[in-house]
Amino acid sequence: WRLPLWPGYREQIDGKIADLKNIGAGPYGGAITAALYLAEFVEAKDDGGAAPPWLHLDMMAYNTGAKPGRPEGGEAMGMRALFRLIEKRYGK
Repeated sequence: WRLPLWPGYREQIDGKIADLKNIGAGPYGGAITAALYLAEFVEAKDDGGAAPPWLHLDMMAYNTGAKPGRPEGGEAMGMRALFRLIEKRYGK
């Protein structure tokens, strides 16, 4: 699924002190505002060609509440699974 870089969220990363800030204005759209922030640093090629492809992988690695076998707090199951997938496909 391609995350929509909705232009309506772009103003949330406008800074008052710096040109940009790396956090949005509220609790919603965080993955989108983070991707919009990163997109600011992806530039077209010097010869006018298209910008290189890029990826923003947004993973929540925190349990907001305790459940059986999943205590509240940080966890890395999703990140470990992604690492194994990448390692299996591209490693050694």
